[in-house]
Amino acid sequence: MKLAHFVITRFCLRGRRLLGDVDGPWFGSIDPLTPRTVNLRLKLLEMTCLPGLLSQTNQNFTWVLLIDAGLQEGFKERLRDLTRARDRVVLHEYRTDLPDRLETLDWLGPLVTDRPDYVCTTLNDDDDTLPRRFVDVVQSHAFDLDERGRLPPFKLMGAKRIVSWDMLFTPDAPRGWAVPWRGAASVASCGFTLLCRYPAFDFCVLGLKSYYAETYFDFPRVPPAENVRFYRQAFLEAARNARVGRIPMGGDAFFDASRQAGAVLMSNHGANLQSWRLSHRRGRSGGTPRPGGGHVPYRKVLGAETFPDVAGDWAAVHRHARHFTPWRVGLRLIERKLYGHKGRWYDTARRLGARIRPPLP
Repeated sequence: MKLAHFVITRFCLRGRRLLGDVDGPWFGSIDPLTPRTVNLRLKLLEMTCLPGLLSQTNQNFTWVLLIDAGLQEGFKERLRDLTRARDRVVLHEYRTDLPDRLETLDWLGPLVTDRPDYVCTTLNDDDDTLPRRFVDVVQSHAFDLDERGRLPPFKLMGAKRIVSWDMLFTPDAPRGWAVPWRGAASVASCGFTLLCRYPAFDFCVLGLKSYYAETYFDFPRVPPAENVRFYRQAFLEAARNARVGRIPMGGDAFFDASRQAGAVLMSNHGANLQSWRLSHRRGRSGGTPRPGGGHVPYRKVLGAETFPDVAGDWAAVHRHARHFTPWRVGLRLIERKLYGHKGRWYDTARRLGARIRPPLP
């Protein structure tokens, strides 16, 4: 079997939601192309995503950085400099005014060479880290199923073991805190992977949502969301057209790669859905769990030994530490509250047609 594998990193995209938007439009928290925002994302990329991909034990994949066409040329050059250590890196510009359907493999078409039997797409956002063996485990699982004649025409893979890095750097915890994942999704967006027989199935992982990873192909169950219903129908239609035999059902269609590869690392830096944890030291007592239970077991991040499954650039963490002090994190929280897509001020101004500009310099 010939396999083409793409790891996709979204970087400072603006506009509508790019994940197979059948649930409505999405307006970003703040403009992702402001210089302050781009500089922060570059630092996060250098500290987390980049070392994670450079350290993969299996380098047989192409890293695709999905960037906004409006990103300034100077920032594009900095991206090229950061990723120069790897040969197979592609910067793909996304334009909202063109019919570039990211939920399909059409936009990856020029990169799909040598007529592969399967195409694998994996999501790794710029502030998250894959464990070192993740790519190897995903590909080994696919090849093992193929050798046994049990590889289905499409399959979802991902990570259910998740660790969050609360990036609030204080004197008593100069590298922040490690805490078990408390997000709503049981499957991480980091490492969310779709394997498709190619070209019969022209689907990319960007069209699916990790929140519903274990329900997409559980056909007897009622779809929990419109996105799931839409893709069930699309995959079944593609299966009929391709005249494939057995298709995966229920749990057979999802593989938890983190059981073998280790936990993925999701960073929490004051500008995402779990940012409330950074506003105060809830459940912490000198870096140890508070007695009595019912709390989050925080641990101080000491360095590489705190996250043994993943690689981080700890020299970069040291260089950029001042950007994750409490007052900087607090400013980002305030900005999100006032001007984010859930902020009342933002919604009111948007309805009035005003141009929203973040107030901070």
